[in-house]
Amino acid sequence: MIQRIQTIYLLLAAAVLGSPIFLPLATASGDPNALAATGDNFFADGTYWVKEFPGGMSLLLAVVVSIYAIFLYKNRPRQMRLAGGMSILTLLFAVLFAALGYYYAQKLPDGAEAHLALGSAFPLAAIPLLMMAYRAIKKDEALVRSSDRLR
Repeated sequence: MIQRIQTIYLLLAAAVLGSPIFLPLATASGDPNALAATGDNFFADGTYWVKEFPGGMSLLLAVVVSIYAIFLYKNRPRQMRLAGGMSILTLLFAVLFAALGYYYAQKLPDGAEAHLALGSAFPLAAIPLLMMAYRAIKKDEALVRSSDRLR
C-alpha cells in the first residue's frame, strides 16, 4: 500500500535531497576579486551551489529514484534495494562533496576562508531517512511472508 510509513520516509528523503538545489553548499569569505581570479568556478562568486557541482546530477537522480521507489509498493524487494542503494549513493555524494570542498578550499587565496552552508547538511540528513524506509519496507515484507505461511 502506498500509505505506509516508508512512503513518508521516502518522500521526506526526496525533499531533503532536493533542497540543496535551492540552498548553497558552501560560502567563501574574502576579497571577491581574489576569489574570481582563482580560475575555478567553485568559489568564484563566494557561493558554491550544487548546480555547479559535478555530482549535482547524482543528487537529482537520488531525488527521482526516491520518488520512483514510493510507487514500487507492490515490489517490496526492489523497493528495498532502491532505498538501500540511494542511501549508499547519498553517502557517496556527501564524501565527494567533502573531498572536492577540501580540495578547493586549499586553493583559496590567502585571507579567504570557506564555510559550510545549510545545504551541505541535507544529504547527510537523508541517509537516516532512507535507512528507516529500508527497515520499514523490510518489516512489511516480513509481515507479508509470515501471513503467507499461515495460509
